Amino acid sequence: MTSTARNHHVLPQAYLGFFTDTGSKNGKFYVVETSSGKCFRTSPKNVAVQRDFNRLDVEGQSLDVLEQSLSSFEARAVEACLNIISSKSFPNDEDYNSLINLIGLIAVRNPQKRESFNRSREMLYSQMGDILVSDKNIFEFHLRRVQESGYVPKTNVSYEEMKEFFEERRYKIQFPPGENSEIEFSVLDHLIPILGQRFWSLLLAPDSGPDFICSDHPVALTFKDAQREGPIGYGLKNTEIFFPISPKMGFYGVYEEPLRAIVNLKPSQIAKMNRKVVESAERQVFSLQDTFLIWWEGDTREVKCSAKIDSPP
Repeated sequence: MTSTARNHHVLPQAYLGFFTDTGSKNGKFYVVETSSGKCFRTSPKNVAVQRDFNRLDVEGQSLDVLEQSLSSFEARAVEACLNIISSKSFPNDEDYNSLINLIGLIAVRNPQKRESFNRSREMLYSQMGDILVSDKNIFEFHLRRVQESGYVPKTNVSYEEMKEFFEERRYKIQFPPGENSEIEFSVLDHLIPILGQRFWSLLLAPDSGPDFICSDHPVALTFKDAQREGPIGYGLKNTEIFFPISPKMGFYGVYEEPLRAIVNLKPSQIAKMNRKVVESAERQVFSLQDTFLIWWEGDTREVKCSAKIDSPP
């Protein structure tokens, strides 16, 4: 009997494997916790994991049916990355489409975005509850309607009890992962054409170093003007996206002033891209080497990973 996978990877392990010492998901890389600076070494299977992230509760289907379905797409995306890495050239049309879809998938389907979206929905539903119990006539009117529609059974709970229940927040709102996935894939359908409108370039790091780093949310969306603040979106002009493909390659997209298709970067430019990756990270940054460069206060800074003991493989 095949067991059902419950620990779901929010990033393809094979993609993260490009940043390990073997270049595969069985290798190891350095992990830096962005909140504490704590560092350790481990393999991709131990990071970017969330229980039941891709769970679908569909009658007649395994709970991990979506997790399994995504594996074929991820395999094709990883193959596209391998083609780019081996050729050191801008991707052909097929590989370009696979890479753009991978970037889009990671952009909309990650724990950080999901948690933020669910918090907004929870706040909205709580406000709706507050409105319902703000007046007895409003409450009784809507209660009568839903009871007549068959959504809520007849109840002896009084208005006063329900008002106290809502005002004291004696409830918890939960959203099924499958419902989140449905919304995320709908957003993805709209995002892919938007990403395709950008001018993309392949950024190369020198063979001698320094390297690009990766993170648990490697799609780094930032304003071109580092001083600008405020809401940001993937369709907003004067923004840039950086996505690390491997320690030596990254994909960079803009709407204005496109770069050449292939650009060889200097150490300071790599440090700036790494800064974007760090700022985009949810919890962790991944590095092939025990040191990497980051742009900080107008200059390059070296970050040293002082991991002395490996975590379990």
